[in-house]
Amino acid sequence: MPYRIFMNNILEHRGYRFFQSSYDQDEQGTILSVNNDPGTLPSYIGYTLLALGMFWSLFSRENRFAKLAKKAKKASEGKALSILLGIGLLISVTPSMASELDPSLKTIVSFERAHADKFGELIVQDSGGRMKPMNTLATEILAKVYRGSSIQIGEHNLNADQVVLGMMIRPDVYRDIKMIRTKDEKVNTIIGARLEAKHASFSQFFEDPENMRGYKLSEAVEIATRKEPKHRDKLDKAVLKVDERVNIAYMVYTGSLMKIWPQPKNLNNKWFATIEALQTFDMPDAERLRLIAVEYFTSIDASLTSGDWSAPDVALAKIAEYQKFYGSEVYPSQNRIAAEVFYNEDKIFERLYPLYLVVGFVLLILSFVKILKPSFKIDFFTKTTLYLLILFFIAHTIGLANRWYISGHAPWSDGYESMIYIAWATVLAGFIFSKRSSMTMASTGILSGLILFVAHLNWMDPQVTNLVPVLNSYWLSIHVSMITASYGFLGLGALLGFVTLILFVLKTEKNSKQISLSIKELNSINEMSLMVGLVLLTVGNFLGGVWANESWGRYWGWDPKETWALVTILVYAVVLHLRFIKSIYSDFNFSVISLLSFTSVIMTYFGVNYYLAGLHSYAKGDPVPIPDFVPVTYAIIFVLIAVAFRNRKLA
Repeated sequence: MPYRIFMNNILEHRGYRFFQSSYDQDEQGTILSVNNDPGTLPSYIGYTLLALGMFWSLFSRENRFAKLAKKAKKASEGKALSILLGIGLLISVTPSMASELDPSLKTIVSFERAHADKFGELIVQDSGGRMKPMNTLATEILAKVYRGSSIQIGEHNLNADQVVLGMMIRPDVYRDIKMIRTKDEKVNTIIGARLEAKHASFSQFFEDPENMRGYKLSEAVEIATRKEPKHRDKLDKAVLKVDERVNIAYMVYTGSLMKIWPQPKNLNNKWFATIEALQTFDMPDAERLRLIAVEYFTSIDASLTSGDWSAPDVALAKIAEYQKFYGSEVYPSQNRIAAEVFYNEDKIFERLYPLYLVVGFVLLILSFVKILKPSFKIDFFTKTTLYLLILFFIAHTIGLANRWYISGHAPWSDGYESMIYIAWATVLAGFIFSKRSSMTMASTGILSGLILFVAHLNWMDPQVTNLVPVLNSYWLSIHVSMITASYGFLGLGALLGFVTLILFVLKTEKNSKQISLSIKELNSINEMSLMVGLVLLTVGNFLGGVWANESWGRYWGWDPKETWALVTILVYAVVLHLRFIKSIYSDFNFSVISLLSFTSVIMTYFGVNYYLAGLHSYAKGDPVPIPDFVPVTYAIIFVLIAVAFRNRKLA
């Protein structure tokens, strides 16, 4: 019988299961595997029983988890924990980029905002085949080229839609606007810009700007590309980044990035840029397209002079109707378009991380004040922080749900998505364990903010993409959601260990009793958080085995990610069972090991994803520069451990 077998679409026939395990590099052939495993059902039953047993251990009143909760409550009552003194907020405000643009250009590049917003709702197909609003593409272009979300020209603040529309309609003007991010003295020297300049114009990169000849970075780019990534110096990396921005700008000026035209009777649903469409489409389709495009471009030229944008609005509506008629199979719904534009404009996750950090740091400082000065009243600040975190969590959840709706898949399929989900799980963990501990609540805000901050570093790509076929499985959603959620609980435990070490540093003969109670409380909450994290991580790995078996017929393949996940499970199993070795276990040792063991999670997540090649790797082993803050962070941790070591035995 005829049957299509591809990734996550298997054939089950007479007890046998046929999988696509891989395919030839030339994509002309596929490699199938066959499996007949009568032990599948017993294996799944075993996984289920193990998972139920682990979760039951968290809810049974006779087990360790319940005893730790009582211990934390007792320590909290013993020191009458409440907190805080008013303190100035340390608000991290992103400075606005100083504009280096010529104010005299404001009249010619200032496209009407209302029309630009309509232009942003036009649908475009990206290189991966995803259908998205032009607003998304424009936002990505400006973020990459300018490193910002808007550009100030004279009295006008132009958003991404206005800028990209201007680059398409008036490239002769925009090529002289300094909007390509350089910020490197050596690169600026090569192109003849001021050493301190942050941006350069497109024209500055060419000896002959009119004809775009004599590209000034060509030699430097050639030298950089010949080197292996690990051997490239700072200049090589800067040159390649700037070269990428110049090429993106060129593709916008020529319109080759804007694939807005579906081809009539195209069964593959491939869309084309304007020039490409005119060369590809048969007559009279090409002629009809040409008339629509010419009408739009000429009407905009007239509107820039007259200020009346009614004609471009009508012409733009014709393009949208053309898209809906010929591209109806892949054209997204109006609700999805509106949701994605809202997602781009709102920037929920980018705005949340400074709020999380500020609230967390303020409450943490006040918590220390409470410990050192027991008479200090902290209840008001604790409740206020809780209400703020609930508000942030709701916004965070809305952002995740919106991204899920936009992309059509669960928001944990790549590095950026998993980071924002881990931050969400961290806040959830904080709500579970911070009922009586202001420090736990403060640590929750700080850790969530730090995770979102890392998610928005340069090497993280926030772009919404299509889901690759290998990940198109409901088992993936369950598996990854549990694995990444466990990182939030384990991360909270690591930060609580860090805070506990700070308490050891602050410990003196006078405050020893008060701080010792706080340490016992935090360590109890820490251990509870690690227990939940270990359960989620282990059950998540069970589900990963089920996913692998359902997708390509094997449970475990010693992929680097699978191997390091097992290492992390074993590491945290040791951490949680260390209490049985009385000669080693102490509050200090537990704090240290709970903090340092998070290194295995970092290796499992970042190390495997970005340095090791494998099924789970996002970068397939391509080297990624280690952020400068990593060695600094570890240096601070080891100094803190050394200082805290002196006070570990104070009664």
